[in-house]
Amino acid sequence: MNRIYRNVKFLLLISILIGNVILQTGCGFKDIDKRLFVLAIGIDQAESKGNHYKVTLKIALPSGSLKDSKGEMYTYLTKESSKVADAIRSLKNQVDKEFDFGHLKTIVIGEALLHDDITEITDIFLRRRDFQRISFVAVGKPTAEKVLKTEPKSEMAASVSLFNFFSETGVESPYIVTTYLFDLRRKMVEHGFDPVLPIIKVDKKSTKLIVDHSVILSDTVKPMELDSNQTILYNMIRNNLKKMELLIKKEDHEYMISIDSLSSKYKILTPTNQNPVIDMNVELIGIIEESDQHINSKELKQLGIHASNEIENAIRDLFVHLQEKKIDPLGFGLRYKATRLHKKDLFTEWEQELFPQLKLDVTVNVGIKSTGVIE
Repeated sequence: MNRIYRNVKFLLLISILIGNVILQTGCGFKDIDKRLFVLAIGIDQAESKGNHYKVTLKIALPSGSLKDSKGEMYTYLTKESSKVADAIRSLKNQVDKEFDFGHLKTIVIGEALLHDDITEITDIFLRRRDFQRISFVAVGKPTAEKVLKTEPKSEMAASVSLFNFFSETGVESPYIVTTYLFDLRRKMVEHGFDPVLPIIKVDKKSTKLIVDHSVILSDTVKPMELDSNQTILYNMIRNNLKKMELLIKKEDHEYMISIDSLSSKYKILTPTNQNPVIDMNVELIGIIEESDQHINSKELKQLGIHASNEIENAIRDLFVHLQEKKIDPLGFGLRYKATRLHKKDLFTEWEQELFPQLKLDVTVNVGIKSTGVIE
């Protein structure tokens, strides 16, 4: 009797499972021809009253062959709303397919929005699971919409320019700062580390994208823009670039050094009854890439010493500038908290007492191996 009862229960369970499978609608999955792949999103300040944001989506248009494809490769959708999520929802009413954000790798924020708190802008991208946390975040100048709609001639459907700038699989440049969404969020909520975003500029003819500046965001002061030389120094100290080029001027002599090995280290010293000091050491090794004068191999040591002094002065000037603005994109405050015994008001002590009195003791050593492949 028990055996018959178990068999009946088993058959009943199988029947229920089969019935559930048959009754499923299958709405959780969309075929590829029913989806629109969003490659980038731009967020600007709204132009109309009553709205806060202007959202622009860059959508790929599928084609049979990349080699033989003609016509437009992308389409753009724009909507203004008080919320980013509401703008995206409203844009769905303009298309006949479902948005797919699985390929979205670039989030561009308009320059005008930097004066506001961008926490609300990034909130949707951190909450929704269909946005990648490794998406690149950048600033669009003059607007994010103009950056997205600029299509350089080198851009292809399978090789989006915005991806190649920051992925390190395309162009490699010491002027480019790469900031991921998760890292931006971490630095926005963490004390002692101000986030840095790259700036994407559009040329006058709207045919090229230029990335050689960056901007520092802070809760206490206005955004501070770094020029191309300051951006290189930031990358040198913070990101330990794999390679870079330096233009050094010595009276009437100019020469370019190609750096192929770089290391930057520092530690924070707080001696008793003395001003705190950052002891920084930067090691650069490279070769002469170009010179407007003949260079003898015996001059390499002296040229390296001159280059070291020039870079030391540039780093000091940048540090003093950041200290005057009370911003810390290099993470000195976070390093101090991590290397000191925790106590009440530890960061307040750093921010109000130590950081304003901080001195920089930087030593740069530039080693020039050769004059290149010529003598």
